[in-house]
Amino acid sequence: TSGPLLYTSPTMQIHRSSQLPCASRATRAIYSRSHRLCVKAASAAAIDARPAASDAGTLPYAGKKAVVVGAGPAGSCAAMMLAKQGFSVDVFERRPEPRADAVDLGRAYIIILIPRGQATLERLGIPLPDDPHFKSLGTVRHDAKGKTSVSKESGNVTFSRNDLAQFLVDEARQRYPSSITYHFNAEAESFDITGKKVTFKGAGGPVSYDLLVGADGAASAVRGALQAAAGTGVEVSDSGREYKVYMGLRGEIEPPEFAGKTGSTLHLYTTNDPFTTVTAHSNPDGSYSGTFSMRTGEHDTFTTQASYEALLRDKFPSLPAAWVPEIAKQALAAKPASAGKRIKCSALNGPGVVLLGDAAHAVTPVFGQGANSALESCRILDDVLTAGVDAATGKPKDFEGLPKAFSDARTADVHALFWIDSAAYSFFSKRPNADFASLLVHVLLGTVLSKVVPFIYGPKPALLSLGSQTPYGDIKAAVSRDAAGGALVGLGLVTYVGLKAAKLI
Repeated sequence: TSGPLLYTSPTMQIHRSSQLPCASRATRAIYSRSHRLCVKAASAAAIDARPAASDAGTLPYAGKKAVVVGAGPAGSCAAMMLAKQGFSVDVFERRPEPRADAVDLGRAYIIILIPRGQATLERLGIPLPDDPHFKSLGTVRHDAKGKTSVSKESGNVTFSRNDLAQFLVDEARQRYPSSITYHFNAEAESFDITGKKVTFKGAGGPVSYDLLVGADGAASAVRGALQAAAGTGVEVSDSGREYKVYMGLRGEIEPPEFAGKTGSTLHLYTTNDPFTTVTAHSNPDGSYSGTFSMRTGEHDTFTTQASYEALLRDKFPSLPAAWVPEIAKQALAAKPASAGKRIKCSALNGPGVVLLGDAAHAVTPVFGQGANSALESCRILDDVLTAGVDAATGKPKDFEGLPKAFSDARTADVHALFWIDSAAYSFFSKRPNADFASLLVHVLLGTVLSKVVPFIYGPKPALLSLGSQTPYGDIKAAVSRDAAGGALVGLGLVTYVGLKAAKLI
């Protein structure tokens, strides 16, 4: 097996092309408006003076103020979870509003929402789009020898990252018009963690809060402030991979299984080097957009279109010949973007602060869990807020203890995800370790046991349930259990062969 095969397992249904652009007008149209809007940061005085929504007065956290840093999918979902509990919420984002933002190819990637992420939108009462163009049909893998394999899926929904972010901003405004206010082009300048204040560019002064939520991505300023103020331990590792994007290509590349069907498809063109890949994602207008990935720094060694073309023809025999010159041309003109980082925090809280999403637990694209685990963290935050309400009074039992309660509820699980991602990624870097061996034994042994004794073992190995709502900690525990069982089986076989050779049995 190979790294890309792990990424495209037909039984996992967890595909996430976290590096795929989808910037065509047709793709963006369902959530875009004809005008461009740019919301400027309000003054700090206006923010602090804004009353809580009148209809939220009886909710458990009425009168409490939250500041969310980051207006991506996780930030908006967190804001809605807080608002529905009664918080007055201000969301600050350093970039323009997505619909007003120039297309940033480093962020215009495809997110595939799987059941783990979809459950958060269900909790918020947000229906997924029913346009069939955004329903995922599945994945087509084209290997280095030109062979094609197809994995079908159903129930997953695709968005470009910008479309999902704008969709959730619009939902937040429509559902909580009096409780959630967005401030774009508002970068955090300084944090007073002890005094519970943040200063933003253009806000006119410090903004106070009762709860601060850091949902500002892998380069989180909130996380940095916690490191300085509370000594939060942070481990960061790079994916070792960069990509460039291409857009607007057309051709008949769908296999018979998907031909003539309406829905989105993901094509993965792989090589013997798992770091070197080309991806293609279908757009509603019939075009394809995708990425051209290599090891960090390798793109810099290609300085002409001809050199790119030679590599593409040599490494990707299944890539449409007509696409090669155009991908090479667009790659030469583009700047490489990092394929992501892996982040592990010792805790997801500080005094009056919680971290979630990439700010707290970023992972690489290997298993497609980044955005989905971020949305799941928003749901866990809602669970903690609900559990923190006194049944008799209807008010918080220990408001100051809520950040730690969230960290206690979520840290072990995202640490398990970090371990799973690290173990799988070791294969991509061609440094398979004992942890990766554990994953492999789990999948192989679990596949056999799920067929021989499904009534005892279950229907499939737990790792193949990453797309479900199975806790990551339970998946890691199952991997460890099967790895130990596999070791015992291996020891038994070695002992048997040794005894047989010695003619003792």
